[in-house]
Amino acid sequence: MLACSSEPPAALPDGGGSTDRGITSDAGQSAADAGFAADAEDTDLGSQTDGGLSDAGTSTSGQDRRIDPIVVGRSWTYDVTVLGVYPLCANGTHTASATQALRLDGKDAIRVRSLCANAGSFDYSVDGDRVYAHVLGAWHLSLDAPVAEGHTWTDGALNYRWVSTGTVSVPGGSFDECWSVVTQAAYDSHTVFCRGVGPVHWHYEDGLGNGYDAVLTAKNF
Repeated sequence: MLACSSEPPAALPDGGGSTDRGITSDAGQSAADAGFAADAEDTDLGSQTDGGLSDAGTSTSGQDRRIDPIVVGRSWTYDVTVLGVYPLCANGTHTASATQALRLDGKDAIRVRSLCANAGSFDYSVDGDRVYAHVLGAWHLSLDAPVAEGHTWTDGALNYRWVSTGTVSVPGGSFDECWSVVTQAAYDSHTVFCRGVGPVHWHYEDGLGNGYDAVLTAKNF
């Protein structure tokens, strides 16, 4: 995927939202091989609304219910398994973290360190449930709104689709209102996001059996 919480940009392994795009980040890493989550500060969330949330992506109780709720200081820890040959990731326990807020090419952005140990960091901009990843010197759509069954979008290289997955249980907890971003391809590549949590399960493949599988074991918020 292109980017999010702990994956590389898609549904990218960053710890937050993104897709599986075979592009490189500004640091020269493969966007589809990073493993991280997208993030944004509680301010500047834009006007996107979805699923009965307010314009800021919060519920009536004030909870952050965005599909990829990244905020500087938050982190997501995963149990990572490398599939085939994938040097950007390493087997074991790895943490994706949102480390820095910055202004980049006209957008408020968050820098996220990837859950893939050798992938470095990626920059994301979040507008409600919509997430953009900065790759090859430009912003690309990573997660689109509305988060609704069958909704499709493109990051310019690959196409994606939202699929409802209901309640999902992983070692890091049991979460409701979960959605899978499915890459529309002949191979299996998808990322599961849960509202108010972000990505809880990354499964990235490059079409040749190489990639990684990462399951959330803990989060710090």
